[in-house]
Amino acid sequence: MENNTPQPQPQGFFETTWQKNKHTIILAAIAIIVPFYQIWTNFNQKEKDKMTDIKIEQLRIENAEKQAMYNRNLAYIYGALADVRNKLDADRCFIIQPHPPDRHHYVSVIIESNRPGVSAVRDVFQNVPMSDMGEFAKLMSTNMWLYFDDINAQVNDKKALSLMLIAGSMQIGIRQLTNSKNEWVGSLVVENIQVKSFEKVYAMEVIDNCANRIQYILPPIH
Repeated sequence: MENNTPQPQPQGFFETTWQKNKHTIILAAIAIIVPFYQIWTNFNQKEKDKMTDIKIEQLRIENAEKQAMYNRNLAYIYGALADVRNKLDADRCFIIQPHPPDRHHYVSVIIESNRPGVSAVRDVFQNVPMSDMGEFAKLMSTNMWLYFDDINAQVNDKKALSLMLIAGSMQIGIRQLTNSKNEWVGSLVVENIQVKSFEKVYAMEVIDNCANRIQYILPPIH
């Protein structure tokens, strides 16, 4: 009588070896793979560190260049103000700036050139809220030229007038400064602590020339 019962098939060598030693094989494979993975990870991290170092160095160079440019512009502006003051025999020459650049909540004087012995305007004109002298700020931002030789009668803004009186201002010429977008970025002020006679056409020419030289490189107050 024929036996139809299925007979077990013989297992191959590799299959038998895998079944018997699969844990050992897996551990051995891991032991081989892990060092290569660590090598790749270390190499990848070194490359990332190199790129980070390169970016840091680029930022350092860019910041150094920006600082150097800022210093050059500032020195140039100080020189230009001193030149105006000397040519016009003025007591003070300074810049009123609105800040911060994107909101204009305050006005301050940071850059100025004064005759020896004349007090500095920046001592009293710092972080003045725009809302406290809104009328005068509007005049500066909307007029190319302003001139006052009797501030008590001509300056209606009480805050601006009080600051002028504290500073001892008597005769004031103001030229608007704008950027490349024609936005108000400051006002160039030439001032005397006593009323002096001068040739207005020449004075306007000197002030206008200075304004055109400095208004596009004027560093903002943040």
